[in-house]
Amino acid sequence: MIRSERVPTANSRYVTVDDRRVHYLEAGVDMLRSGEEDDEDSERSDADDRPPIVLLHGSGIDDAALSWKHAIEYLAEERGRRVYALDWPGYGESDAPDGAMTTEYYVGVLSEFLDALALDRAALVGISMGGAAALGVALVRPDLVERLVLVDSYGLRDAVPGGVGSYLLANTPFANVFGRQFAGSSADATRMAVGEFVHDPAGLSDEFVAEVNERLGRSGAGDAFFAFMRDEFRPNGVRTDYSDRLGELSMPTLLLHGAQDSLVPPEWSEVAADAIPGARLELIDDCGHWVPRERPDRFNEILGEFLSE
Repeated sequence: MIRSERVPTANSRYVTVDDRRVHYLEAGVDMLRSGEEDDEDSERSDADDRPPIVLLHGSGIDDAALSWKHAIEYLAEERGRRVYALDWPGYGESDAPDGAMTTEYYVGVLSEFLDALALDRAALVGISMGGAAALGVALVRPDLVERLVLVDSYGLRDAVPGGVGSYLLANTPFANVFGRQFAGSSADATRMAVGEFVHDPAGLSDEFVAEVNERLGRSGAGDAFFAFMRDEFRPNGVRTDYSDRLGELSMPTLLLHGAQDSLVPPEWSEVAADAIPGARLELIDDCGHWVPRERPDRFNEILGEFLSE
């Protein structure tokens, strides 16, 4: 097995989805693969009987290791759960897609990913764009979804995250290229750029800023994100809005949102929580859009408790 350098507790693997190579991180399953168990592993064995957890990152400059670095280790090591976190096509180490990069496309990728790994049921945890994909699968294939966690999720309202400015940015030639070049030019520039999505950019660790900066330096960084915005965002709304179908959800659902998220307003999750039968809402104070990295300890605590209920 190949250990991931970015998440040392995870194994780095690949699977073919939609005729493309999709990379994913896998953790908490070493014992199952070896078939070995001793007395001290008995408690973990009970946890391994539960459906695995599938973590779904967002768009922008993101990938499985970046958003879920702390969550993977916590869920696998502290909670003894099986965890999978994929890189969406066009992100991380996965191949780029061919065609429109819409929520519908990513819903299909997630559905095929679950089938390729022979996961009959799983807890889906998605942030932002990943939340919309998780929500889409929960609606079209509810039998696959044991629990659903939507983190600052897209797809809850017919409105553009970040307002009309996001639409204009995605459709202004060269603007996004120059923006990415500036953001990756130094650690200070990266911190300033990330500040658009977090509550307190000065409070971000140097390690996190360096990780984002490294992604910005990769060839094609952000291409998938801007393609997604062009395919999804419109001057007066968005392509994907599941708000009129939220009442169909039957699995236990948690909506988790940064209380100071300026990209996806917390109100979107508040309204959605009222529409989803039995849904639970958690707002995390002093936190913006990137909850798993801004407030990892609080995020992991809430997530771990909900997934263990």
